[in-house]
Amino acid sequence: MQNLSISRKIQLPLIASLILGFIIIMISYSISIEEMKTDVYNAEDTTMRSIYTDLVGGKKNVGLTNAINIASNYYVVQSLKSNNRELAIEGLATLSKNFKESTEFQNVQIHIHDADVKSFLRAWKPSKFGDDLKSFRHSIVKVRESQKPVITIELGVAGLSLRGIAPVLEDGQYLGSVEFMQGLNSVVKSARSSYGVEVAMFVENRYLANSQGLKDAFKVGDFTLSVSEDVVSKNYIQQLSTINFKDIKAVQFTKEYMVISEPIYDFSENLIGYAL
Repeated sequence: MQNLSISRKIQLPLIASLILGFIIIMISYSISIEEMKTDVYNAEDTTMRSIYTDLVGGKKNVGLTNAINIASNYYVVQSLKSNNRELAIEGLATLSKNFKESTEFQNVQIHIHDADVKSFLRAWKPSKFGDDLKSFRHSIVKVRESQKPVITIELGVAGLSLRGIAPVLEDGQYLGSVEFMQGLNSVVKSARSSYGVEVAMFVENRYLANSQGLKDAFKVGDFTLSVSEDVVSKNYIQQLSTINFKDIKAVQFTKEYMVISEPIYDFSENLIGYAL
């Protein structure tokens, strides 16, 4: 009995030590797993934001460069100088055709504005012109004031577009400006094809008063899809109802996707939507 008592005195502390050690190992393992998850999520967060920023940045460079080049086009300069819209219609028809046939820019639109910030020519719709743009196209007003080009995201009739705007000058005289407009569907396509990342861009509904083309677009709560629905993953956007679009810092999850939210600002620095 005495030997049994001594044996128990040895065994009990040993068993307790083993149990305690096992508990410590499991706690340490759980902490390590959570730390690994956090590191992976943070790395993916950085990567996805970088992909989106680079793709949009690339389109911004293209938009600004083309706006500057078109602003020195002979037909554009002479049409504004002589108030002859037919010159610009002729010149831009050839230019638009070349873009479609020789570049990846299939949906480019070119808009010329006169020195009074009125629409001079919409190349895709020549019959619509003469409307005063000063009250709502702040980017064009800024170009007239500064006589320097700008690049910005703005919300139009059909949704979000990237707009490069450059002044048209001759011998220091401001004749007007040229706007090179690109849709953002290619950002969605490139993110998927080159990086395996899904992108969807949404605008807050309260900014859609002048965007009749988005009236029947896909909606998630207070937000409306502002790129073409046929270029985004339907499976992806249908799962976004669980995501807080306005939380731009957190990594969030749907059933199948890890999601981050990037804010979209217009020229006036209004937060108008989010890229998911």
